[in-house]
Amino acid sequence: MATASAVREVFHFSSPFSAVLLLAELLLLAQAPAFNIASPFCHHHIPRAREVIYKVYLKESRVMKRNINEHLRIKTIYDRSVEELLPEKKHLIKNKLFPQAISYLEKTFQVRKPMATVLLSRQCVTNQYLRKKDDPHRYCREACAEHTKCGPVIVPEEHLQQCRVCNTNGRNCQTIGEADKEGIRDADFILYVSALTTERCGQENIIAYAAYCQLEADMDRPIAGYANLCPNMISTQPQEFIGMLSTVKHEIIHALGFSAGLFAFYHDDDGNPLTARYANGLPLFNESLGVYQWSDKVIRKAVRLWDVRDNNILPHNIFLLVTPKVVEEARKHFDCPNLEGMELENQGGIGTELNHWEKRLLENEAMTGSQTQNRVFSRITLALMEDTGWYKVNYSMAEKLEWGRGKGCDFVMKSCKYWINQQQRKKEPVAPYCDTLRSNPLQLTCRQDQRAVAVCNLQKFPQPLPQEYQYFDSLYGVLPKDLPHYGGSVEIADYCPFSQEFSWHLSGEFQRSSDCRILENQPETMVQRNMGQIPFASFKSQLSLWNSAERN
Repeated sequence: MATASAVREVFHFSSPFSAVLLLAELLLLAQAPAFNIASPFCHHHIPRAREVIYKVYLKESRVMKRNINEHLRIKTIYDRSVEELLPEKKHLIKNKLFPQAISYLEKTFQVRKPMATVLLSRQCVTNQYLRKKDDPHRYCREACAEHTKCGPVIVPEEHLQQCRVCNTNGRNCQTIGEADKEGIRDADFILYVSALTTERCGQENIIAYAAYCQLEADMDRPIAGYANLCPNMISTQPQEFIGMLSTVKHEIIHALGFSAGLFAFYHDDDGNPLTARYANGLPLFNESLGVYQWSDKVIRKAVRLWDVRDNNILPHNIFLLVTPKVVEEARKHFDCPNLEGMELENQGGIGTELNHWEKRLLENEAMTGSQTQNRVFSRITLALMEDTGWYKVNYSMAEKLEWGRGKGCDFVMKSCKYWINQQQRKKEPVAPYCDTLRSNPLQLTCRQDQRAVAVCNLQKFPQPLPQEYQYFDSLYGVLPKDLPHYGGSVEIADYCPFSQEFSWHLSGEFQRSSDCRILENQPETMVQRNMGQIPFASFKSQLSLWNSAERN
């Protein structure tokens, strides 16, 4: 007979993840702190035309001889503001975040036409400039600016070309000041990294933002850009590192090419512009959008027939990116041979719309407009970068995207209501969407890759959703008059409900996610991974420890 001290109850599970799922249920039932599945949008800042210098002449314009296997070369310049951060934040940025992000990007992309040296152009006091016949340089009218900036960062003098000016009548053009320095050698792109508390940091709940600031003359490729991290949003918590790393990669890709402000500058495989140029060498400027207008070889409008509640069908207006590699990869991913292109985001306001993939269709792709879960950089994003005409791409660096894979044309070209209804009629799962209301206790499920706890984000909104996004003819326990109020919590996913990873928060501050790959989310006392079992006493102890920690 066993003594009391030797007796222990043991739960057996088919996999360690099953244990995590049960633990999550127990934590929530044990009045664990509030969880969160919110997903703030990325509002990419498209630089205003006066903030960008176009057609920068590179002094050493000869094309370098280069090994075919050589990678993109990003030269990182850290602003003084990074040096002034707390030591742990400075270490995170300089030794982990940016080295890892840049290593990934350098291995993934290679510049088609690299130059030997990069020397940037100067900004003008009046923002007025002219060009002389048979002279590729840019001349400022009256005077060069005292400082040239790339985003919020002042560009070092040694990175700048000599000041060139003409008088107010455009005559008496001359060079002023010191001659050109050597410039930055062995670099394809200069990235200025800062940690400044800018106005954007104060207005928006963002970790970082980035953009380009100078484009070279030959192929219109960005050769300089910036990334600013908002100091108060930099977290040194290990469980937040994966998300921050993904954010930094995402922002640098905006600066390298994925931006509505750059669509008009894309080239084809032969180096020809996909959008017509005017006498000044630039495309037509769209004053209402504040960007140079792209051609329909890059972006096209389309209208989908959109099923909504009460058997109504509405027109749904979209924008499609229609460059060749993107079309090829999108058709392959969704298994839809007549797909015209990859849909761009049409919601979220300025900076989110057109600057990201449509969230409904590529939910956890890293270049969608919000970070919800398990972000991956897929072949579709890499295809866009190849279609800029500026880069060759190493597709072995693409990460596998399960969302929408092989779902067919009905999934990618029709509303989520149509998809859900068709699956229900066939008595098949409605995944990746869901139709389960959040309840108490929660009905938990697994993320699509089985590596995190998830919950259906279907919820009730205070006001009826726009008719275009009213998808439900019935929901269990919901009165018919209330149905227009129900939809998925993520607006930019067209309010389509899906199972979304959630995280625990205390007083609005992030504590941990439910991703079981992150060590801090699965202490050994919680999940004995090698044994596939959890002692009940340890379970209760862990619950107590977590609840105590949250109260403190």
